[in-house]
Amino acid sequence: MDEIREHIAAIVEREGAIVEDIRIPESGGTIKVICDTERGINSEELVRISKMILNDPDYDARYAEHYDLEVSSPGIGARLTLPRHFRKNKTRDIELYHDLEGFKSPLQARILEVDDDFLHLEIRKAGKETQMLRIPFDRVGYAVIKLKW
Repeated sequence: MDEIREHIAAIVEREGAIVEDIRIPESGGTIKVICDTERGINSEELVRISKMILNDPDYDARYAEHYDLEVSSPGIGARLTLPRHFRKNKTRDIELYHDLEGFKSPLQARILEVDDDFLHLEIRKAGKETQMLRIPFDRVGYAVIKLKW
């Protein structure tokens, strides 16, 4: 299965996307390819990647008969764990799970800035008061996006 993972990953990367995950059941079923870009990915890009994989001669000869293919984005419920995940969600509200002393976990915050080493957040305190917080990525577990309804 490693061979097909590497093959699919190469196709996705040639199309300018990043592989977040490839799930392949051993006994057939659906190969699920989760991909993204630094700026997010749209449905047209996902369709193009799907077609590139399905039209690949090696995929067609070895896997098309036993597997369906699903190519998608990580989705709104995906965990944010890497700096690039946070970068593309700048200005969004998140629930952050961390191990920073002096702050509860999870922490309700808004992403202000992101660099390779730190996550810069705005957290709400009592009333309308806010506090800026700079958290090193080695203290960040993960975050999930909080949608406003």
